[in-house]
Amino acid sequence: MALLLSLVLRVGVLLSALLVLLGGVGELWAHGAVPVGAILQAAPGAQGWSPLALMPEAWQGRPEALVRLGLLLLLLTPVARVALAAILFLLEGDAFYAGVALWVLGLLVLSLTGLM
Repeated sequence: MALLLSLVLRVGVLLSALLVLLGGVGELWAHGAVPVGAILQAAPGAQGWSPLALMPEAWQGRPEALVRLGLLLLLLTPVARVALAAILFLLEGDAFYAGVALWVLGLLVLSLTGLM
C-alpha cells in the first residue's frame, strides 16, 4: 500500500514539474525578449483553471495552458493520494483509518473550494 501511495505522489509531482517546465520553456521561446510585466498584462483572460478547458489548449502546445495544467496537477496530487489511501484502507477492512482519510479528504476539498 505504501509503495502505491508513494508512486502516486512521485508520478504526480514529476509530471507536474515536466508540464510546468515545458510551458516555461515555451513561454521563453515565444516571449523571450519581452519583459515579464508586459507578458502578464497582455495575457488573454483565457480559460481559467478548468481541466476541461485546459486540456485541448495544452494538447495544442499553448505554453500558458501547460503551466496552468502542471500547477493544477501539483495541487491535486495530494488530494488523489489521500483519496487512494481511503479506498485502500476500506479494501483492507480498516474502517478507522479509512474514516480518518475520508475526514482529511473532506477538509482538503473544503479548503480547496474555498468553503472553509
